[in-house]
Amino acid sequence: MTCYLKVKSDTKLVDREKFNNWYEKEHLSEAREAFMAKSAKRDWIKDSNFHLAIYEFKNSKDAEKAINSKNLENLIKNLIKNGKIKFIERES
Repeated sequence: MTCYLKVKSDTKLVDREKFNNWYEKEHLSEAREAFMAKSAKRDWIKDSNFHLAIYEFKNSKDAEKAINSKNLENLIKNLIKNGKIKFIERES
């Protein structure tokens, strides 16, 4: 059964235009590859500072594998190192 991973970002502390450009041109494909997702989509939550990315997986096993992978850990470390994000808060 298809499974989805959603990533919601609060962008109120960043330049929205720069974030939008970076996410579209660099990060979305990088994250999709790191997660080994089937597909990835993104957009803004209407009338808010929240950005939403949705990654599609073949099944929940593949999604769990992505969430617990070294690839995700390395991706987060690089994002923090390069000043793209400040912290990560996980919701169940």
